[in-house]
Amino acid sequence: MRSVHTLKIVKHSQKDPPDQVTVKMEILSFCHSSRASSPLPGFIVFFLTCYVHKMESAQFSVTGPGHPVTAIVGEAIVLPCHLSPRMSAENMEVRWFRSEFLSFVHLYQHGKDQYGNQMSDYHGRTELLKAAITDGNVSLRILNIRRSDEGQYNCFVQDGSFYEEAPLELKIA
Repeated sequence: MRSVHTLKIVKHSQKDPPDQVTVKMEILSFCHSSRASSPLPGFIVFFLTCYVHKMESAQFSVTGPGHPVTAIVGEAIVLPCHLSPRMSAENMEVRWFRSEFLSFVHLYQHGKDQYGNQMSDYHGRTELLKAAITDGNVSLRILNIRRSDEGQYNCFVQDGSFYEEAPLELKIA
């Protein structure tokens, strides 16, 4: 007895049209008895579950400019950072920090900016540029640049249990 089962897995985001993956499973049965069972269907279901889970937990890299960014005291500067491949970061955590992870320059979490434990030197001076966040742009604007702003920054992005970060050097002219 030979039976063919078709299973459709549909994955989609709010912005893009649904991607559709069709998996055709052919299960061969060597016994004509309806009471016989094979471990093969269970294995296939397990495999497909793992595959779908992997599709849903997006993996990406976080990329900065690769060279120091120069700013002028008193002016504003944008620290560039983006996800590759391009994907929405709207529902991800985006954390800009200097040397300590918990002392942050800017934090975007649960779909909004979180200023509660922001480093006092940056109060009222940072803005995550959200106009292109759906395209993976997680750049940070710092207003009223000070000499003390010079140094290394880290752009950290987390989606579920997966995270990546990129360093960036800010020079003051």
